Order: sequence, then C-alpha cells, then structure tokens
Amino acid sequence: MLSKVSTNFSKCLIVFSMMLVVLTLSAFNVSAAQPKVVRIGDLFANTYTSLDPQKSSFGWYTSTLGLSETLFRIDDSYAVVPWLAESASVDGSTWTIKLRDDVVFSDGSKLTADIAVRCIERASKVNEKSQMLRGASLAVVDAKTFTISTPKLLPTVLNELCNVYMAMINLDTTKDIDNAPVCTGPFKVDKFDSGVSTKLVRNNKYWGGKVSLDGVEGLYVADADTLSLAFQNGEIDAYIGPTTNDLSIFSASPEKYKVVAIPASRLYYYYLSMERLPSKELRAAINMAINPSDVCILLAGLASPTVGAYGTTTAYGNITKHGFDPVEAKKLIEKLGYTLDENGYYAKDGKEIELDIAYYAARSIDKIVLLMQEQLRSVGIKAKLSVTEDPDGTYMSTGDFDIGVYCMTANPSADPYYFMERVVGGGKYTSGRYNNARAKKLLEQLYSEPVAAQRAKLAVDIQQQIVNDEAMGFLAILNKTTVMRAGVANCSERNPISFYFLNANTAIND
Repeated sequence: MLSKVSTNFSKCLIVFSMMLVVLTLSAFNVSAAQPKVVRIGDLFANTYTSLDPQKSSFGWYTSTLGLSETLFRIDDSYAVVPWLAESASVDGSTWTIKLRDDVVFSDGSKLTADIAVRCIERASKVNEKSQMLRGASLAVVDAKTFTISTPKLLPTVLNELCNVYMAMINLDTTKDIDNAPVCTGPFKVDKFDSGVSTKLVRNNKYWGGKVSLDGVEGLYVADADTLSLAFQNGEIDAYIGPTTNDLSIFSASPEKYKVVAIPASRLYYYYLSMERLPSKELRAAINMAINPSDVCILLAGLASPTVGAYGTTTAYGNITKHGFDPVEAKKLIEKLGYTLDENGYYAKDGKEIELDIAYYAARSIDKIVLLMQEQLRSVGIKAKLSVTEDPDGTYMSTGDFDIGVYCMTANPSADPYYFMERVVGGGKYTSGRYNNARAKKLLEQLYSEPVAAQRAKLAVDIQQQIVNDEAMGFLAILNKTTVMRAGVANCSERNPISFYFLNANTAIND
C-alpha cells in the first residue's frame, strides 16, 4: 500500500516538475517574443491633428514614421530618384510617368495610374504648398502610366513629386483619412492619438520587401529637455535634432548612444517685418547687430555657417552681404535721430526702440533668440521674446512680430525654387510681408528655367535682392543630427532630408 502511495507521489512530482518547466519556457518565450518597436520623439506632434499626408504639413510626420511614400524621392547624395515610380521622361511641358508594377497599398490593393493621378490632383487642391502642379493637366495612359502637362515649361516636376504632400493614398479604400489613411509605406496605422502618440504596426504586404520591425511609435514630447531625458531613460529610441548639451552628453558615451551628423538643408533664419519696421536703415542696423558666426559657436557641432539661404558650397549659395558690424549699426540708428537713454537703449521722443522677437522653442531656437536679444542689447536695442508652440498657426501666418525666427528645410526637393517661392512669392511663408517686384520677376523666370546653371544664378540674384533690401537674416544651416540608442540602426541617418527617418530596414537589437 505504502509502495503505491510512493509511486503515485513520484508520478505527481514528475508531472508537477514538467508543468514548471513548461511554464518557465513559456515565460521565456513570451519575453523573447516581445514585439520589436522603435519609438521616436517629436516636438511638433501636437500640431499634427491628422495623418492625411496631403494636408498642411502632416506629410512630414507620416513620412518620418514610415507610413507614406511618394513617386520620387531624394537619395543620400541629394539626387532625385524613382521610388514608387519606375521612370519618367519629358517632351516639352509634358512628363510621362511610369509606375513600378509591384507596388501595393497596405490593404493589398495595387497602386494604379488612376489612383496616382487622383492623389496628385487632390494634393494640389488641399495643400497650399502644392501650387506648382495646381494648374497641370493629368491624364491616364494605361494602368501604370500617366502624363502631367503643365501650362508653362516646368523642369522641376519630379522635384515636386518628391515632396511629402504628394504621398500616395488609396483614396478608394481609405475610410478615415485623418486617422487611418491606407498608404504604401512599411508600416500602417494602429492607433492615432493626436497630440500624444501615433502607433503603427508592420505592413505585412509591403511592396519593398521584408520589414524588420514589428511596429513603430511616434511620441509627442513638449520640450527639448524632456525629449532628452526620455531618450536617456530609454522611453525613446531615436530622434532628430538634439541640443548642443545633448550632443555633448551622447557623444561622450558611444557605448550607449550613436550620433550621426551630416550636412543638410534645414535653415535657421529670421524675417524682419516690412510693415512694422519700414525704415531700411533700422533693418540694416538690426542685421549688423546680429552675428551669425556666434550662432554656429553656440550650436557647436549642430550647425554650419551660411551667408544666404543655402550652403556656401551649393551652386546657389554665393551671396555677399555686409555682415556683423555693431559700430556701423549704432551710427545708422543715430542718423535716424535716436540717442541712448539712461537705460542704455536708443530712444526718440522718450520712446525706446523695443522689438518683439517671435519664436518657437525647438531645435535650439530658444537659445538662439537669447543670443540675438543680447546682441541687440549690446548696440542699444531692447528686445522682448514671444514664444509659441505652433509658429505656423500664429506669427508665421499673422506676421505679428518685428523679428520672426524660424527653421525650415530650404531645399527639400534638391532645387532652390521651393524656398525662394515661399519667402518672396507672397504666400504664408512670406511672413515679413516682403514685396519686391524684381524678386518676383526673377522668381517667375526661375519657375521655368531648364538650365541648371541659370537656375542657380537666378536663385543667387533673388537672395541678393533680399539681402540688399535688409528683409531677412540667414543665420546657419542646421546639420541633420540623428541620435539612436545602442542597438537601433538604419534610421535614414545618412540622408540629408529630415522627413526620411523610419523605414523597412530600421532595426532594434536589445
């Protein structure tokens, strides 16, 4: 009897032990099978109220997340290359675009010429930045071929098709374009919580091959310091645009962080209000008081010097200007009848010069405006600082400033027209209300000029006119600096365009 009890107990013990082994292995497998998700930080995600790539600036966000793609793109060497398209040819003012035969959307449906045409037409209607193709005539030739005919010769059609708002969306199967557009990228929408986060999962039907990650997440972070701490604490895996202090911290710990900085085209610059500062002499004095070289010193490792809107090594970067000259700045102010008061500021009729500097606290702009404030104070000009989280929705639209500081990718499509049109064309980004007939005439010529060397000359002439009119100040070119924690790789860190970030090859290895 005792022997049977002992035998039964042994059997129970064996079964119990086996159960423990199974449970242990299960727990191990669950841990090992945790989804591989890369989380990126974004200071501007609260302004992205939609995931519709074709509206407003939302396409910048959807592109960085690997949700949306375009027919053409800018490669690492700054050349325009096919992406969802296979090829392009031109005959006069008519372009013929052929699509790849293997591109499908995340729902498995095929990208056709009909969908591509409707996407381009829609983007041109709903996005104020897509004016160049607004008057174009598009026609479907066959399932994978279509044409774009422009009213005037337009050599930059392919450059325009690189812009993020020209993303391809399946307009037929998308049910909620603001929250879940059906696109072609390596990831598709799981959950969009505006102003908080955007969660995406792997697109298992991705036309471009195997997608390494299970998903990605874009997290909104309120300020640069919080973003840095979140990265150091492991809450964020990668982001673009560390501060100078961050760069020093991360570069000192290569075993924990990877930092990649390359020359890019994002420009620090400011507008001078032509309405609130009508005196060219006063605007000149302001420009002479601000020293761009100090900006590069302040942003050690993050920015490169520039004279105009583009890098000095580009074909359209050869601009000349008077430069930093505080002594001459004071002389100009005094010629206008101002004298220094007991506070050390220039005043006339008992009223001090006081400038309103509008800015947003991202990409170290908060540090730059403090520097500018001090530089102006040193020549007797008082300046107050007005900060906002949404520059596009405030001072960039209203022009409510004396000096408006901004940071924009001046060359996102490998051609100078993009930025020149924005700052002299009279639209939203002509925020200082600059209106010069000669600059607009040159811009009109730049639109259709087919010869690259002549395009460069026209762009130089426009910039020189801006500088001569003391309408703007160009501070520095921001390098594209990507930081990734150890184990994270392939975040498009070698591409000069900041809206290329997460992609099918992005990986994480813990």
